[in-house]
Amino acid sequence: MTVLRGFMITIASGIAFAFVGTGVGYTIGKYAPDYYRIVFSIPPEIELDPVQAGVGLGVTQGLAAGLFIGLVIVCAVAWYNSRIASHSQ
Repeated sequence: MTVLRGFMITIASGIAFAFVGTGVGYTIGKYAPDYYRIVFSIPPEIELDPVQAGVGLGVTQGLAAGLFIGLVIVCAVAWYNSRIASHSQ
């Protein structure tokens, strides 16, 4: 695996998970608007747009998870390739 391919896998994974997180956050904000108030103990007198909060949290958490998973995949493939190379000698 080349460095460029590993970089592209990590970035693609981050973007894909960010899109999924955005969708999940939007859905939670739209159909369960009190979820974020309950989870973060936000009092009712504080104004909160649940869809905007859901999208923001979804994209950031999705991106972070995607980058982490992409890096795990790249490291696992690199480790596997190094083990195969050392056994073939």
